Amino acid sequence: MSMVRFLGSAVVSVGLTLALGGCFTSGEMARVVQQPKTPAVRTISSFSEALRCMDTLLWTHGKHDIYITANGLPDATGRVAGGTKEMLITAVSRMSETSSAFRFVDFEPALDDVNALYWMIGVQPNFRAPSYYIRGAITQLDDNVVSEAAGAGLSLPKLDLSVSADQVVSMVSVDLNVGELVTRQIIPGMSASNTLAVVSSGRGADAGGVIGKAGLSFNISLNRSEGLHQGVRTLVELSTIEVLGKLTRVPYWQCLGIDQTNPAFMAEARGWFDGMAPSERVTFTQRALSAQGYYDGPVNGQLDQRTAEAVGRFQADSDLIATGRIDFDLYQRLLAKPPGQGGAPPARLQSVSNAGGEGLPRAQPSPSRLDLLLSSDRGPAPRYRAGEALVVRMRPTADGFVYCYYRDAAGTVSRIFPNRFQPDAFVEAGRQVEIPPGVQKPFNLRMDRPNAEETVACVLSHDEIGVRIPEAFKSEDLQPIPGAALDDVINAFATAKGSDARAKRLTVKVLPGTLAQGE
Repeated sequence: MSMVRFLGSAVVSVGLTLALGGCFTSGEMARVVQQPKTPAVRTISSFSEALRCMDTLLWTHGKHDIYITANGLPDATGRVAGGTKEMLITAVSRMSETSSAFRFVDFEPALDDVNALYWMIGVQPNFRAPSYYIRGAITQLDDNVVSEAAGAGLSLPKLDLSVSADQVVSMVSVDLNVGELVTRQIIPGMSASNTLAVVSSGRGADAGGVIGKAGLSFNISLNRSEGLHQGVRTLVELSTIEVLGKLTRVPYWQCLGIDQTNPAFMAEARGWFDGMAPSERVTFTQRALSAQGYYDGPVNGQLDQRTAEAVGRFQADSDLIATGRIDFDLYQRLLAKPPGQGGAPPARLQSVSNAGGEGLPRAQPSPSRLDLLLSSDRGPAPRYRAGEALVVRMRPTADGFVYCYYRDAAGTVSRIFPNRFQPDAFVEAGRQVEIPPGVQKPFNLRMDRPNAEETVACVLSHDEIGVRIPEAFKSEDLQPIPGAALDDVINAFATAKGSDARAKRLTVKVLPGTLAQGE
């Protein structure tokens, strides 16, 4: 409405000026207002459907309320001026509309400005520190990588004919990585590097995107007015799907139209399966079989008779050997038929809980009493011989953030959870976590001094206070913390501003003698 008034007043002003000059005597004036030739339209990118597919996929796998942030994707080439951070936020938002899988924390200061982060946590009571951050950049832009031109002509006494064609190929690349905010460590394997080839010709433009490690192509269409900037949006969306799919361990390749048997993604799924603790495998299986009507028991991570029978029925119906055991073939088949596949998610789920990605979206529960059950693969009072390896088992009674530390017989202290293989500090109530994870342990807590005592201490809190402890205690995971005593580390959590931390300890006795060779 304001635009109409502005144009009308401008026309009246011009009319008065001309009338005073005596150029018009009829008092009539033609008004011509130029209208925009191209109407505004909603941006529909090449991966809009894939983002909606990811939203459904994350919902069916129970992923929700994972707090992330980013400081944008700078143009390392200095030649593409685009709002890449807003592109990233839009992509994350579109894959979280129904599932609420990700919550983007718009933390403007540089991520290395830890003082600003501590200030936000201390001053803003509702501020949630993100668990992860996304970093990346436009890493490559090569113009005119291939340039081809062809022409032909025909000249006659009364007629000249000529034809020509040209084609120019440009390459643009985007790299993304995911890191832990607390430790500033980039998580191995959580990366994406994608390249787009933009082919411009005399008739228009075409483009193809490539996931480098799989050698797969995606055809998209660009018009002349879009060019490389729309290509960058396409790359950002494709890379966001890939890295966040890896972070949440959902089969993101399904949303890209990639076959389940593709060797690259079969290997990736195998790595996920091998990295899961036995209880995590059971929890995933119970949830998936429950959604498909094979299992009606509790989702508790325990492979009881009811669960085994449900597994056997699913295996028999899926042309698998009905062993009742949870193996990779079962896991891969369940990934191909994710939980809730038969029905669509509700239009909008209200989910405001602070969570780490497991369980169905739910309303924010009232704060529960904090407690932590701490044990081992040999019970709450374990005894080992030198050379044997300890497996820690911890289970919180309320949703919260858990940090675990290990003190060996020499007094050296190391953080063993979260770690590079279990990067999320958030653990849901009742969920048992094993440290180290999986059947094939990626690291070992091995006893090395006979007739000694070693200690594991875990701290549980409602809020992420791991970012507020002194820098001296934030060394790399699974590495000694220089000069630190276990009591000092635990006290740092207890005295942090706003802390409600509760600590539990597990004393490990090392028996006299050593493990005989071959035992």
